[in-house]
Amino acid sequence: MHRYIISRVVLMVPTIIVLTIVTFGLLRIMPGDFVVAQMSEARGSDAKQAEIYRHELGLDAPAVTQYFRWIGGIVQGNWGTSFWQNKPVTTVIRTALPMSTELGGIAIVIGLMIAIPIGVISAVYQDGPLDYLARSVSIIGISVPNFFLGILFIIYGAVWFGWFPPQGRHELFEDPWGNLQQVLPGAIVLGAAQSGQIMRILRTTMLETLREDYIRTARAKGLTEIKVVFRHAFRNALIPVVTILGFQLATIVGGSVVVESVFGINGIGRTYIDAVTQRDYPLVQGIALLLVMVTLITNLLVDLSYSFLDPRIRYT
Repeated sequence: MHRYIISRVVLMVPTIIVLTIVTFGLLRIMPGDFVVAQMSEARGSDAKQAEIYRHELGLDAPAVTQYFRWIGGIVQGNWGTSFWQNKPVTTVIRTALPMSTELGGIAIVIGLMIAIPIGVISAVYQDGPLDYLARSVSIIGISVPNFFLGILFIIYGAVWFGWFPPQGRHELFEDPWGNLQQVLPGAIVLGAAQSGQIMRILRTTMLETLREDYIRTARAKGLTEIKVVFRHAFRNALIPVVTILGFQLATIVGGSVVVESVFGINGIGRTYIDAVTQRDYPLVQGIALLLVMVTLITNLLVDLSYSFLDPRIRYT
């Protein structure tokens, strides 16, 4: 197990390097830069002032030099300074990350609370009324866009309860009620969308597991149906679900741009889009690097969880 973990961590390094090169290159081939974006907003700027500003930001250096300066700073723990916010990139990320993490964590819990019972019931009562109802709910959850659910949430919340999502920043420990009002509706929207996919995967794997020989043996021994389903079938059916959760978790940590924008949540996703619009290279590169690292670590944890869910799986 230890050798497997070490080898996976070592393999992460070239993956991160390649993705940093791709991210850096894509930003540099985009038309314009931060100085051009600022000049378009500030009238009266001339080319000489733009060149001075670009030199101060280090944007006049060759692309290769800029890349190695950035990587060298990363190695030393310096992720650069945001052009747009004039703050260290790490400070901006630390400010925005808790909101996205909270949003994603609650969304995953809500998605699992919806998907697991409905997926299991749908598999146990295959082709029955409950199964057809569950499949219809899952298709709706997958098909309906997040922005549409979010807008409906706001419209009917305003019409029926006089509720509007609070704007600004509401920290969990400073303003718990305002934070809950801001984050919970978005988490419900995200969780509903995630539950549809998890529900369908869980139903499919439960159906396959319930047809296995060891399930028939468990029933032949006289075990109750509840023990057969939850003690023997459910655990082995979780492996594909955990895989899907791993991908969803990596995506959610980056924040849902649509949900964060609809409900006024200042998370990583919204910050990332604003940084791209402003051509804030250090901030875009820093957030992209963070998301890559979260994705790789999440995939490693998902792979390690397989051996816990299925004792037959061993890593050497």
